[in-house]
Amino acid sequence: MPCPYLIFVSYSMPKNILIIGGGISGLSLLHYLKQRYAGENAGILLLEKNGHLGGTIRTIARNGSLFETGPNGFLDSKRRTLDFIRAIGLEDELVRADEESNIRYLSVNNALHPLPMGPKSFVTFNLLNPVEKIRVLGEMFVPRGENPDESVYDFGKRRFGEKFAQLFLDSMVSGVYAGDARKANLKMVFPRIAELEREHGSLFRAMFKIRKAKKKQARGNGGKAGKGAMGAPVGRLTSFRGGVGQMIGKAGALYQDNIRLGQDIEQINFEGGRYRARSANGAAFEADELYVCTPAYAAGPMLKPIDPGLSRALDQVYYAPIAVLGLVCPAGIFSNRPKGFGYLIPSSQRKEILGVLFESNIFPGRCPQGQVMFRIMIGGARYPDILEKAKGELIRLALEEINAFTGRGPSGLREDDLSELFFVSYARAIPQYDQDYCKAVNVIEDHSARHPRLHLVANYLKGVSLNDCIENAYQAAQENRDTSD
Repeated sequence: MPCPYLIFVSYSMPKNILIIGGGISGLSLLHYLKQRYAGENAGILLLEKNGHLGGTIRTIARNGSLFETGPNGFLDSKRRTLDFIRAIGLEDELVRADEESNIRYLSVNNALHPLPMGPKSFVTFNLLNPVEKIRVLGEMFVPRGENPDESVYDFGKRRFGEKFAQLFLDSMVSGVYAGDARKANLKMVFPRIAELEREHGSLFRAMFKIRKAKKKQARGNGGKAGKGAMGAPVGRLTSFRGGVGQMIGKAGALYQDNIRLGQDIEQINFEGGRYRARSANGAAFEADELYVCTPAYAAGPMLKPIDPGLSRALDQVYYAPIAVLGLVCPAGIFSNRPKGFGYLIPSSQRKEILGVLFESNIFPGRCPQGQVMFRIMIGGARYPDILEKAKGELIRLALEEINAFTGRGPSGLREDDLSELFFVSYARAIPQYDQDYCKAVNVIEDHSARHPRLHLVANYLKGVSLNDCIENAYQAAQENRDTSD
């Protein structure tokens, strides 16, 4: 007698997802994928070539000092980043930059000039003469640009005058990207600025409208709109009690069962509808879905078996070299120690130093009481051979820079005066969004789209900041590509 009931049992095959690269892009992507596939039959694994996570983001703690090898914080203006921090349980560890560190400077002829904070300070800003200031104000009457490949420098020169471009935009590009404003593509580097010109025809008109809207919102909230220096980023710089590396450590510990360190992936193939990755130590991994979160120069060789054209385009992304030094010394030895955030140096000064951050002013507690910490950035795109100099020569450059404005005295600050000396260098630190990059990125996007279950998620695409990386990881985790290779 046949059974009156038919029972159907569905067996779903597990989905294997592989993430290659354990920087902030890979780690935040791991978090979002874990959220997306929670409760589903999916295996998610992150592979990192080094013995530590975070890429360039690390915090070195030594004798009461905290030194950041990468970014020293993030701007708190992006909700996605704050939500990520809350989700991994670090919200109570957040620290904001000291309000007195709002003052930012330009260094010209070894003198520090505070960036204008508003109309009054702009009028008295002595690095622009009256004619140059009138030219800046004439931005309201400059027509929209038509060149899609316009550089940041040419944009500033066209809208505000050449002196403004030399002082402000040149320094902004070197400060954020360690780059060259004459080569950096405006739409790629500062897409919001390009968008404001396109929408409003004038940045001043856009600024007035935005400020008016903020004041209206602030009145509704019983507060007042804040101010910032010209060229200062939107939001307040924020970090953690234990430095930015604390976020990497917490995320890594939270998902340690999904992470394998020491896996240097040399080659990826696509066979039988699956991705197959092979590590230098002989380990092999298979995946239905692949996310490559490494720098472009690492992604290129490993993806060559899949797509030689994509590999070549990735190899064309140029990364600027940089050396970062942390100098900790007694505060009492200086006769003239400025307040504020730090300063940038325009390229017209012909210095290999990009800028100096007054770390102990920004986040008190970054060095022992009675000490001060300076963080000096050297090199960048304008000095591609900077790391050919010996470490001792780079230390000498850093000491000379500090002596130039602190009034240390005739003997100057010496290495023997330092309580701590931190040093890190990167031959390929920050991807450059220059004109050559614009050509390469079109090929990268075109070729990667041909592989529906291959995703490129890294800071050479859609922004280099920590906020950008987290936002891009979120978007990648939500993406659905339901076509086959």
